[in-house]
Amino acid sequence: MKLNIRNKLIIFAAILIFAPLALSALAFVVIVSGNIEEDARRSIEKDARLAEELLRNRQQILLETAQATAQAIAKDNLIDSAATPSSATSSSGNPSQAAQASQAGGQRQLQQLLKQRNDVSGVDFIAVLNTKGQVLIRHNGNAEAQESLADNPLFVKARNAIESNQADAIEKATSAGTINETEELLKRFGLDEQLKKSAGAKLGLTFEGIAPITSGNKALGFVIVGQLANNAPQDENRPLNALTRKVKQTLYRDLQEASVTAILSKDKIIVSSSDPRAIGTKVQSELSSDKPTAVSNSLLNDSYKTAFAPIKSPDDQLVGYIGVGVKNSYYNQVLYTSLLIIAVATLIFLALGIGLAVFLSQQLTLPITQLTEAANRISLGELDDPIVIASKDEIGQLGESLERMRISLKQAIERLRSRR
Repeated sequence: MKLNIRNKLIIFAAILIFAPLALSALAFVVIVSGNIEEDARRSIEKDARLAEELLRNRQQILLETAQATAQAIAKDNLIDSAATPSSATSSSGNPSQAAQASQAGGQRQLQQLLKQRNDVSGVDFIAVLNTKGQVLIRHNGNAEAQESLADNPLFVKARNAIESNQADAIEKATSAGTINETEELLKRFGLDEQLKKSAGAKLGLTFEGIAPITSGNKALGFVIVGQLANNAPQDENRPLNALTRKVKQTLYRDLQEASVTAILSKDKIIVSSSDPRAIGTKVQSELSSDKPTAVSNSLLNDSYKTAFAPIKSPDDQLVGYIGVGVKNSYYNQVLYTSLLIIAVATLIFLALGIGLAVFLSQQLTLPITQLTEAANRISLGELDDPIVIASKDEIGQLGESLERMRISLKQAIERLRSRR
């Protein structure tokens, strides 16, 4: 196929336009892909830090519940009813019937208070401790003999604060944190069945708050409240719903189907999740014990970009992780949309460029076409039509030369005819 100048110009211009456009589009694809990946990493790590903040908020709620309960107990002077009376004894040295009756009435009132606080606040357990950590009474009944929380890190911290006799000892004795509690202790609070459903975990991850029961500047005992994270019910009607549900509702209100939130034990097994099907799954990726790190994980038969923030106990021991995950398909969709925009923009610019090339090539080759037609007419002896080329460049000069040649030929032919 023979190509004329116009077609050659169009092809040459198209190549000049397409090459830089293609390279630019490829560069944009690389940059956009990298930016989306980096933005996804930053976003998921930020969400994990927000989940960590929501955990602290949950601990603060438990702390406030403990404080309010401790204040109510102190106000009605109910702490003494939880302990064996040491006065008003009979001649045999045993507590008198009056003292026993008074204690029993006080215990009932105290237990009603604990149960009411437990039901209203939505926590999983409330207990009253003496200053040595012995459990005096629980929201669900009287304590068993030798039942103790003396090794609980929150209690140890509170007891040490009280024993320091500092001016702010009461304030320091009020704190919250996350604890690993034993199955035996959780059974006493009626939480053993909930624990067993979390893939056979032997330790329960609990959010707890503790507050001293005071009389003046003296601590008479402590109130400790807690919520078990393991297999926490996702019921939205609970006064204090599962933390994983709270995190998902707060962070991913518009991404319900593409997101998941989870709490892991310290050995990286999911013990609570916004999707209960994930409970028992072991996270295979390496997790940082210092800060959230974005990693890809396979959860619920899908690929997720996840980030988990470490959970530390009051004595700074790693007890678990709280984290979030968003399906990689969501980020891929963002990438595909960006690539589609780049492709459409590239095609539009390419079409405009080719259109401009066609227009310019037509403007450039039109005088040449006119000169060619004029030369053909002259070769056929048609010398009457003047050659008019509007161009002022070399092509215009060539047109003027042809026009002079036409005039000269016409005059020469007329002279020859006149001599005959």
